[in-house]
Amino acid sequence: MTPTRDAILEHLQQMLRELASDWDLGEAITPDTLLFSQLGFQSLDIVVLGTALQERYEREMPFAELFANIGQRQVRDLSVGELAEFVKEHVGVSATP
Repeated sequence: MTPTRDAILEHLQQMLRELASDWDLGEAITPDTLLFSQLGFQSLDIVVLGTALQERYEREMPFAELFANIGQRQVRDLSVGELAEFVKEHVGVSATP
C-alpha cells in the first residue's frame, strides 16, 4: 500500500525533529519550513536525509533531479511539504528491473 502524502509528511517531520533535537530552532517544523534557510541544512544533511527516506520507503528516488530543479529557481530552497510531495510521487512508482 502506498503511503499518503500526510503519512509521509508526518514521518518526515518526525525525522527532522529528531535530526534537529540538538539545534536551537525555536519554531515548530511545518510543511512550510525551509530546509536550507530555516533549518540550516547543508548538502551533506540532505544526502543523509535522502538516504534515510530511500531506506524507509525501500525505493531509490531521483534526488539529483529534485536539486537540479531547485537550482533553477530564483529562491533556492526546499520546503518540508515539497519534499513530502516529491517522496509521494516516487514511492508509488514501480521499481525498474
